[in-house]
Amino acid sequence: MPLHLCAEAFRTIPDIVMTILMHEPKEELFLGVIHPDAALFEDYFNVDQAAKEHRNYRKELEAAGARVVTVSEVLLDGTLDSEGNAVEGPALDALREFAGQFLVYDTDSIPAQSGAQHAYKQEMLRRANPKDLLRIILLQPEIVLSQTDGNTGFAAVYKQRPMMNLFYMRDQMIATFKGLVIARMHSPQREVESRVAEFCLDKLGMPPIGRISGEGAYLEGGDFLPFGDSAFIGCGLRTTQRAIDQLMENDWLGTDRLMVVRDRWLEQEQMHLDTYFNCIDRDLVTLSANRYKAGPDSSQYLTVDVYERKDGHYRRTVEGACFVDFLEKTLGVKVIPISRPDELNYANNYLTIGPRRIMAVAGQSRELQQALAENGVDVTWIPLPNLTRGYGAAHCMTQVLGTEEVF
Repeated sequence: MPLHLCAEAFRTIPDIVMTILMHEPKEELFLGVIHPDAALFEDYFNVDQAAKEHRNYRKELEAAGARVVTVSEVLLDGTLDSEGNAVEGPALDALREFAGQFLVYDTDSIPAQSGAQHAYKQEMLRRANPKDLLRIILLQPEIVLSQTDGNTGFAAVYKQRPMMNLFYMRDQMIATFKGLVIARMHSPQREVESRVAEFCLDKLGMPPIGRISGEGAYLEGGDFLPFGDSAFIGCGLRTTQRAIDQLMENDWLGTDRLMVVRDRWLEQEQMHLDTYFNCIDRDLVTLSANRYKAGPDSSQYLTVDVYERKDGHYRRTVEGACFVDFLEKTLGVKVIPISRPDELNYANNYLTIGPRRIMAVAGQSRELQQALAENGVDVTWIPLPNLTRGYGAAHCMTQVLGTEEVF
């Protein structure tokens, strides 16, 4: 049966803490795990086990009261009947058109066939089952055609550009107090993912309020963390000041205070703010020990600029302050330092689903578990031994679309 995944449906389901968009990784991961570096992965991992871990995580989120929808569910919504047969209509027409943007018939070696092959492509898209249209989107196939003298008259070399990182749904957009802003991915391997995210938002009846664009302007969702009625944003390896300026200039944030955390280290292992810093409550956060202990002469030292909004315009009121001092002395929050072994196991990359209530990667040290318990934190430990090898974890895999105030 169709899922009817509209925004109004989200609002009418009682006792929902948050609505989360995720993508269960499947066959599009395979080429990535056999060359992890080119896929932006940390190491090889088992694709089937990764999918199993992802399903388990979704079950835990649903058990906690969240409404979880997947990219595949959204894309296929309204296109299939209960028997898996295509249902003609606007939803299928839109999916066909979208899938057509990701399927390439390369006729460079047979230019005389270009027009005929374009028509042939459209016919194949018309005949394709919606699940095959979904595969086209996720795998981005390219068919390099050549002509032969016998049989069907054609041969081909088949290429793919699979969306290997799409399961890290945090990064293609940010959810601000005013709405959803489509990000601009810094890595060429991922830049197309924002188009999928925007298609999903439009289909859900939640069109974005803006899109980051322009030379040098890059934004990824792992760098954005709402904090009460304010927000943190990381400026470093993946998110740039030009993108942050766009957020403020267009008034897309909906908050009167934006705290820009500046990273000079620029290392892949801490590519986003949510890999070295995260928020559990308005008075409790975590920070990697290497950042917590770093002095001004260290590349790992963090500073913060604060921008305040008045009459619709932001101005900088704090520049280059020590981030740790700002947290502890200005904001008055307690910082739990995360040891190096725990940080490498993505201890900072948890999802906060309520005040002092988090979903975190299992396998952390006894010391960290004790520190969280002593501060009254309710933790659901999620086993993610394969998925974390893609350079991300519990926070990275979730995009919160609609939420009550978390803390």
